[in-house]
Amino acid sequence: MAVVMMAALAGGAGCSDSTAFQGARTISLGDFSDPSLRDMPIPDDDAARAALQAAGLTPPEVEPPVLPPGDNLEAFFDVDARPGEPVVVDSLIGQVNGRPIYADEVIGPITDQLRAEYERMAWQQFQPVMERLVMQRLQEVVLNELFLAEARASMSEQQQHGLLAFMRQLEQDLVGKSGGVQRQAEQDVLAEEGRTIEEYMQLQEERVLIETLMNERVRPKAVVSWRDVEREYEARHDEFNPAARIVVGRIRLRTEGNEETITAVGQRLAAGESFGDVAADVGMADRGVWETFTLPRDGIEGLEIADVYKPILEKLSSGETSPAFERGNYTMWLSMLDRTQGEARSLFDPDVQQQLQQELYGREMARAQGEFINDVLQRGIYEDLNIMHQRALAITATRFPPR
Repeated sequence: MAVVMMAALAGGAGCSDSTAFQGARTISLGDFSDPSLRDMPIPDDDAARAALQAAGLTPPEVEPPVLPPGDNLEAFFDVDARPGEPVVVDSLIGQVNGRPIYADEVIGPITDQLRAEYERMAWQQFQPVMERLVMQRLQEVVLNELFLAEARASMSEQQQHGLLAFMRQLEQDLVGKSGGVQRQAEQDVLAEEGRTIEEYMQLQEERVLIETLMNERVRPKAVVSWRDVEREYEARHDEFNPAARIVVGRIRLRTEGNEETITAVGQRLAAGESFGDVAADVGMADRGVWETFTLPRDGIEGLEIADVYKPILEKLSSGETSPAFERGNYTMWLSMLDRTQGEARSLFDPDVQQQLQQELYGREMARAQGEFINDVLQRGIYEDLNIMHQRALAITATRFPPR
């Protein structure tokens, strides 16, 4: 059954006849107050203690509770609504292995993220984001419950005793850190973790169960052999052995009619003037930069350029310029403006092996986890995810309504 809270006007009370959610009971905060006592002043602590003593009762010695930041009750009622508008506070949206799943278990942890996106985006943009976030969180809840059921069902009696002993020791350690005082330990855990000690212990138990399940059922299937590493290295050879890159400059002048210019260019280059300066002076674009080439494994010989250029480039070191040569109706000079050789990394480099091993293991873990999740989903007992998703979305939409 869903519980619906009315966003009432200040001082307002009474129930609404809203039927937005069939079978839901609509209440307001006013239903929990007595209007006849509205004007009666609230006694302070001293007056309350005096009244109890006068009645022959002993006032309880109770310290105020320590509430963590972002208390659950505050988050529970922290919803967006306009006065008079029904807001679903919580509702059963489905079951997993017989355990009821409530909407706030799905929506609560992502409320801050939803609110930030809701305030930033137009509704048309926010709606698909809301659907995606709710589905992701719902899948986490369902899988977590299925994993826990699988872990508990597969535990031997010896493992159960071991887990019980581990949890007792963990609780004793928590109390020991707080001076051996149970009450102080409860307050410390509440302040640091935002949970009661019972909730904290339950969370730790679930983590141990799921970690054990992964160690026994998933990780053994994520195997990476040395041969796998070798194959991966060969497939990514160019990544670990980057090819050299060369930047080639070219001055190209029509031979006929430019005899004096050709002579002057040759003299200036022979005298050591910058290739770029000379190229710019004779009208070459980009100061004579012709092309940048990535060298294939067979070097310059494998470049897709005219064969006449290859032996000339083979003789040039970085910064050198060739003598003039003719090709057809033109006189040319080639210059090796720059040459960079990528750092080759061997398969026997420990860093390379570690990188490949980690990447391959990550892939294998993802594959093994995917297979395990599919297996658990097929054997688990739960309501259709899409139906639970739609129920959770209907409640989320009351907190973040279209605008």
